[in-house]
Amino acid sequence: MATRTWLCVALLALAACASQPKRDEVFIAELAAVLPGSYDNIAQARAGGGHASLRMMIAPVQANQLGPHVYYVQETAADDARRVLSQRLFILTPVEGAERAVLLQSDFAEPMRWRDGHLRRDLFKSLLPDDLRPRVGCDLAFTRSPRGFSAAGRDACRISAPGNGETLRVEQQLELDPDGLAVLERQRDATGVPVREEPADPWYRFARRADAPW
Repeated sequence: MATRTWLCVALLALAACASQPKRDEVFIAELAAVLPGSYDNIAQARAGGGHASLRMMIAPVQANQLGPHVYYVQETAADDARRVLSQRLFILTPVEGAERAVLLQSDFAEPMRWRDGHLRRDLFKSLLPDDLRPRVGCDLAFTRSPRGFSAAGRDACRISAPGNGETLRVEQQLELDPDGLAVLERQRDATGVPVREEPADPWYRFARRADAPW
């Protein structure tokens, strides 16, 4: 009888454990709930310090071939949404068994085709791997931070400069919480010289807006 009772308790415990989500599943679900949004750094730009006034959209999209956590990212001038400054795709992938996730970044082979994708999210159902130009070595590792999440890249990130195609080395960091997103991106040429003068505070500090259209 005692053996049967112990077996029943063990089976119940196993069932309870099996029903509990894994650490990586909890982490990616929480991160995926916070990352999307409509952002701007208008307050930072107004305060001075040399920062351009920008808006950023990070919109969840359905791109089945790339995984369940895919985001269209578009950056524009804050005072003119028609002036698109950058477009890219974020792909989040959990690290199995850990409270970590990897963010992969890709540019578009034909940017105009995907422009304003946050307003046409069904468009990405047709997305194919050939439509993307992955930023090799530019993945960011997300972990928890005291207020939310932080991410840092490796020293291997290289991109081609618009216009002349010069190879640039890129350093990236992100800080994310329910109130906003802070972005640090430093670009240096092949000799390590910055390609542009940095403000005293090199971080772009985006506040979360309430007008995300999804």
